[in-house]
Formats: sequence, structure tokens, C-alpha cells
Amino acid sequence: MNAQAHLQHWPSKLLLVFLCFFVAAVSFGGFFEKWNFRDGTKFSGMAIAEGKAARPFVYRQLLPTLSNIAERAVPNRINHGFQSWLARDPKHHNMIYSYFPNAVDSANVAYAVRYYTLYFLAFLSLVAAVFALRKLCLDLYGDQPAATLAAMGMALLLPVFLTEGGYYYDLAELLFMPLAVILAMRGNLWLLALLVGVATFNKESFLLFVITLYPFLRARLNVKRAIALEAGLLAIAVVVNVLVKYQFSSNPGEFAQFQLLDHLRWLMRPTSYFLFEVNYGVPTPKGLNIINLLLLATLVRNSWKYLSPAMRQHIWLAFGISFPLFLAFCYEGELRNFSLLYVGFTVMLCVNVAMVLQRWYRGAVTLRSAGIAVPEPEARPVLLGGEVGRTVMRG
Repeated sequence: MNAQAHLQHWPSKLLLVFLCFFVAAVSFGGFFEKWNFRDGTKFSGMAIAEGKAARPFVYRQLLPTLSNIAERAVPNRINHGFQSWLARDPKHHNMIYSYFPNAVDSANVAYAVRYYTLYFLAFLSLVAAVFALRKLCLDLYGDQPAATLAAMGMALLLPVFLTEGGYYYDLAELLFMPLAVILAMRGNLWLLALLVGVATFNKESFLLFVITLYPFLRARLNVKRAIALEAGLLAIAVVVNVLVKYQFSSNPGEFAQFQLLDHLRWLMRPTSYFLFEVNYGVPTPKGLNIINLLLLATLVRNSWKYLSPAMRQHIWLAFGISFPLFLAFCYEGELRNFSLLYVGFTVMLCVNVAMVLQRWYRGAVTLRSAGIAVPEPEARPVLLGGEVGRTVMRG
């Protein structure tokens, strides 16, 4: 690419960043309007930052710890000035409280720096998650329009998945999972080990996601090395888990609530599959609504054969781990407890979007399986991201 073409290419990149930023902003608004930081509860973001929240919520320490560091780093003069400015005219000066009156902790000036830091860290995590998901889909299929739309779609659907609860650490989790898969696929093992420690500090269940990375490690390494590396990553996650749990062992609460019988009774009621809720100000199917289940079945059916063996194994592992835990420990239809499947869901969404775009543009988008073109009897040249590719599906 010459200098002139490079300069002409930058506006489109800036436009992409702009669009991803605003999609993340819409998604974050939908999330925060529903759940804020669970303000005023024993498991709120500020209660976690103060180390007083109930278990297991108090274990999710990454972003609250960073907010505490930010508060200590801000000089007292500036901190007190900011608190006074917020208190003087909360309606006009307090951006968060004026738009989200249910975020009552944001009106407590004692939390000012920490709350605003947590707010922007959570939002930036979601922005970065959109780009991480897009990059993962690009690494797998090289289809820029489909990868971009799939990442944006996952962000917009996130409030729908957060049906019975939503937390700041869910947004950071959505960032760390695709990053972990990208690093595992590329063999960046030292960075992967560091990421596992940080992501587990964000949410202890990331230990379970580490197990689902094995297919990607095995694709690059022999069995012995893949198992050894998997064991090492699990050891890092276990150590972080133990240290955090030990630190907050005296907090009230429990490791998890066993809800199997109540959950099974709810799942056996036909009305459980016809529920609705409000997202983005309009009624949408809630949780395990039959509409959502039919859409998911279509998504899987259309995309499964175009997934790489490693991605299929990853999805099976994620489902096999999540389903029994969902039944035993989760509230009625709480979809966020299938978060281990977010990566697989986004990749399948990417495949489906590519199929739709190809039908619309008659082969102008190429769908490949893990970077390898799927043969077609009547293949013809097409353009893919500015480069010559080959069709993989008939329009």
C-alpha cells in the first residue's frame, strides 16, 4: 500500500473505531440501565471495592482494585474538589446519577472517584471486547464485514443474556475470553499465562474457561506439551483463586447457592419458555423463551459444519461444564451462567452473518473454515477484504 492509499485507508479505520465505540456505548447503556453496579445491595460494586461484599461476589476484585488504586493515586485536594463539585449540583454535575437515578451509589460523594473509575473501566472493557471478538473472528475466517457485525451483534445481545442479573465483571470477562483464545491459537504462551492470572482475579470462574482452551493448545502442540501447559494454566488460576478466597474468607455469604430442585421445577413449567422483558426500552424475549431457543438452534445448525475441529471441541467443553452448573447453582433461566459459550456463540454468529452477506452480494464475501477455504463445485473469484479470495458457498 503506497502512502496515498495508506492515508485514504485511515478514515475507514477511524469510522470503524467510531462505530464499534458507539455500539459498545449502546450496549453498556442497556446493561447499566438494567443493573447499574447493583447499587445499594450487599454485593454492589462499591461494597466489593470496600471488601465488605458477600461471598462469592467479593471475589471479583480486578476492576474494584483498580478503582481503589485510582482513588489513592488522585491527590486529596483534587478528590475533595471533585466530591464538592458533584455534591453542589448532583442533577447537572453528576453525569451518572442524572442519567441513571437507580445508580444510587454514584450519588454518594464518598465513592466519587472509585465509582467513576469503575464505570469507565467497565465501559472500556466492553469497547475492547468488541475489538477482541472481531479480531478472533478475523483470525478464523478473514471476513471483515462478518467479523465486525458479529462482534457488534454480540455486544448488543449482551443485555439480553444478562436476564436475572448483570455485573461489571461480566463485561471484563467478555474481553478476556476471546483474548485467551487468540493467544492460545497463536501460541503466545507467556502472555496467555499472564492473562489467565488477571482474568481469574476478575472472576474466579475463568478457571473453568481455561479448560476449554485445551483444543486450541492441542492444535499447536503434542499431547504431552498441551496437557502440561493446560495444567500450568490451571495451576495459575487455582493459586489466584485460593489467595482471593483466603483474603475474604471471613466475609458473609457462601461459595454458591444450591438451587437444583427449584430450578428443575421452573424448567418444567411451560410458562417459563414464554417470558418477556424490556431491553433498550422495548419488550424482547427473555432468557429461555422459545423464540430465543429457535434462533439459537438455527444459528448452530447453519454454522456447525464451518467451525474448525478445535472450535467445536471448545464449544462442547464449554457446554459440558456450564450445563450442570447452570442446573444446580443458577437462578431461574439465568443465561449469563452460560458465559463460557460467548466465544463460540460469536464465532457461529460470524458464520451466519457471512452466509447472509454472501447471499445478498452474490459471493462478495468468502466464508472459510479456520482459515482454509471450503471447496465448492462452482467456485469463482471474489473479493475478500480487498484481496482476491474464492467463494465457499453458493449465493
